[in-house]
Amino acid sequence: MNNEELISSTIFWKKHPEIGYYYYNEEYDKLIILRINNFPEEPLFTLINGLDITDLEDKPIEWNLERH
Repeated sequence: MNNEELISSTIFWKKHPEIGYYYYNEEYDKLIILRINNFPEEPLFTLINGLDITDLEDKPIEWNLERH
């Protein structure tokens, strides 16, 4: 699954237990990472899916980020 498909999918992101600005998901048979950036100087999020890296200005509606 490429980043364009992931952006339009429902994803439940788990918060990384040690690094507060990283979330991850393993539902699609591989590890995908969501990094929260230094907004507004940088895009809000960076989606990292292997070598496919995409910056996002907004959180897709179908994405849910775990809260602690």
